[in-house]
Amino acid sequence: MPTLSLPLRALPLFALAALACNGGEIMEGTATGTASESTTETTTMTTTATTAMSATATATMSGTASETGTTTTSTTDPTTTTTSPGSATDTTTTTDPTTTDPTTTTEGTTMEGTTTEGTTEGTTDGTTDGTTGNTGTTGVIEDPCPCADVEVPLDNGIFVLSDDAELYKYLPDENSFEKLGDIGCGMPNTFSMAVDRAGFAWVMFDPPTGAIRKVDVTNPANCTDPGYVPGQMGIQRFGMAFVTKDQFNTCDQLYGNTYNGIGGFGEGPNAGTFLTVDPESLLVENLGSTTFNGAELTGTGDGRTFMFGGVNPAKLVEVNKETGEYIETIPLGNLDLTFAFAFAFFAGDFYFFTESGGPGSNSKVTHFDYDDSDNNGIQDLTVVNANAPIRIVGAGVSTCAPFLPQ
Repeated sequence: MPTLSLPLRALPLFALAALACNGGEIMEGTATGTASESTTETTTMTTTATTAMSATATATMSGTASETGTTTTSTTDPTTTTTSPGSATDTTTTTDPTTTDPTTTTEGTTMEGTTTEGTTEGTTDGTTDGTTGNTGTTGVIEDPCPCADVEVPLDNGIFVLSDDAELYKYLPDENSFEKLGDIGCGMPNTFSMAVDRAGFAWVMFDPPTGAIRKVDVTNPANCTDPGYVPGQMGIQRFGMAFVTKDQFNTCDQLYGNTYNGIGGFGEGPNAGTFLTVDPESLLVENLGSTTFNGAELTGTGDGRTFMFGGVNPAKLVEVNKETGEYIETIPLGNLDLTFAFAFAFFAGDFYFFTESGGPGSNSKVTHFDYDDSDNNGIQDLTVVNANAPIRIVGAGVSTCAPFLPQ
């Protein structure tokens, strides 16, 4: 998240990634997950009718050939209701049947035996619009906010931002850094970063305080102004991340936690503000108070939000993104924020980027085995890369990245 240098300066963070590692610092904590339940109830009623026969003959009824036809059309209109306030999402689909009155047509009578041809056509238009996407007659769920198909993959690593406006990617599986390019915004003082599903890194600068630009991850020299106005509600700087609505609605939105720019990053009651930025209007909404004056955020593809902040020790906090209330707090042992810090969630685990030495030093990478992938009963906290090639002030992971262990 924010970064402080000798002239005080804050920088950002976020991202995700998964990797089982060993050696280094170790701490214990507990992990939580999410669950979803889906119930579908469908009822279809079809009414058929047959025709009357001639008054002068005894008829033999057959459903294969005749001159008397019956046609019935049944249409089913589905209704979808979705509820997703907490860590679990309940989705219920209810179908109310509609029955069409049958129409009977008699074209003639055969004296050898009257035959009735009964034909029933049932048509179901199962189109559902809601958080689960759009379902057509093929039953295929369409993602309302698909991941961009760009040259630089959005799902294989964590984008990281240097203190001198360079964009890199950290690849957890290889424990390596790849330079993507220099950011072409003409502003060298970076503060925080978030990455969306469309392939853009949203970079905050300071100065100009709170200015945000969109940077193309495939060509970081391509920098545009999205139209965000700094200083709304008195809010200038904040660590930020994109988070999806939930695992069924992948459309993402920007969330943040404020830093007032005074002194070092701190902790205490009502020290910060948890906020969101509307993706269309780019207006800020205050969602609640936090205990962190300066914290970085990361989001997941299944709609969870986490903060990295606090002192003595630093803490990992899962946050209710509707209210800012804390769901779970995990102290991180001897892992400190330092003057420049960032973090991200990737494939079930967290990756923290903090200074490796004193102020101004390049970053180190610490892996937190949040999902206990090695099944040793401990959420190991391990330094996996002691000397990154840059000093990282922001990290962003697209919500296209995996959120389940790999």
